[in-house]
Amino acid sequence: MAFSSRLLAGTALATALVATSVTAQQVVLDVTAWKGNEAEPAGLPELVAAFEEANPDIDVELSYISRLDTDLVLPPRLQGNDAPDVMMTDMPLVQIWSDAGLLADLGTDSEWYARLEPSLVPSVTSGEAVYIMPLEVIGMGNFVNMGLLKQAGLDAAPSTLDELYAACAALDAAGISPMIFTGGFSAPLFVIANGLEATDAAAKLGMAEETFTESEAFNGSIDLVRTLINNKCVDPDAQAGLDPWSTALTEFKAGNYAMMPQGAWNIADFSTVEGLDYVFAPIPSGKDSGVALDLFGIGWSISSQSAHPEEAARFVNFFADPSNLQIMLDAESAYSPFQGGASGTPDLAAPYDQSRIDGGVVMYPFAVLDWPKPLEGEIWDSLTGFLLDTSKSNEAVLERWDEAVEDAL
Repeated sequence: MAFSSRLLAGTALATALVATSVTAQQVVLDVTAWKGNEAEPAGLPELVAAFEEANPDIDVELSYISRLDTDLVLPPRLQGNDAPDVMMTDMPLVQIWSDAGLLADLGTDSEWYARLEPSLVPSVTSGEAVYIMPLEVIGMGNFVNMGLLKQAGLDAAPSTLDELYAACAALDAAGISPMIFTGGFSAPLFVIANGLEATDAAAKLGMAEETFTESEAFNGSIDLVRTLINNKCVDPDAQAGLDPWSTALTEFKAGNYAMMPQGAWNIADFSTVEGLDYVFAPIPSGKDSGVALDLFGIGWSISSQSAHPEEAARFVNFFADPSNLQIMLDAESAYSPFQGGASGTPDLAAPYDQSRIDGGVVMYPFAVLDWPKPLEGEIWDSLTGFLLDTSKSNEAVLERWDEAVEDAL
């Protein structure tokens, strides 16, 4: 009995020593992201668990930091001795941090780099270096409550401006509020989509080589806002208090409005609402296809100060595997940044998918660095003010955009 006890004790000690040895050999990988929390899981909890199972020598510590806080929290860490190994980034962040030497070059000889969609290659390549591995392209379009449209005698989401005006008239006649159009996001998406569809000078506008005040396309897109109001699509006074990131979403989910320009990242949440019959469609425009306003959103970057660059690269490359990335695409209702046409969009996004097929794609200019990031906030603020007083001249609005560009140069 004593021998048996000693044997068991010895076995337990040996097991503990082995476990301690394995733990001591494990690399702890510090990863930060503005997805992966309960509100926007993006498949990250599942993918991190799968990565750790495939790489038992690595323990991933995933920290959630909101996108707005990322601008404030990470720079001191990157400039000090507390840099994360891997960070979720977007192109505005990459531009600033790579110029400061804070990011590692992932290499244009990477296997995944050769598979990138050609349209993204210029955006993610800085000279002969690449500092971000893209994860997704996500649509920004028009959410349309088909249940409400059917009550007004309509059976399809509008894709052209004429169809939109007709839908608004029918909805208004049926006592249904047609459209959420907040200055903080929905209105800018509509104005930017229609303005860019009518010009090929996006980059020139972002470099002040041409001005918004003299742009026929963007003067026209501001005029469209007044036309929406005149056609009873939009009631600015009723929407003045709607926060585009909270109350506006709640109002659409509650069935109080028929349409709302927003991002496809809301699909997962909207689809949990019982009885909400909706589709994700292009932003109505002057062309038959409408506009599929594609956002090159997020990617992984590695800190140049990472203590574990080899393990960090393994983590990044894990997400480049199509079968792994598909988990994120499904969770985000997004499109793959790699060639092959993979996507995670559900059937309800078929109208948006069709717009992409029909050539309606316009890239969101801030995400591909055609426009400076400070201009985005200026557009949101100026359109919020314009919706409250549409007697303002187009020039009064667009001058502010030009000033934001000049200040950023």
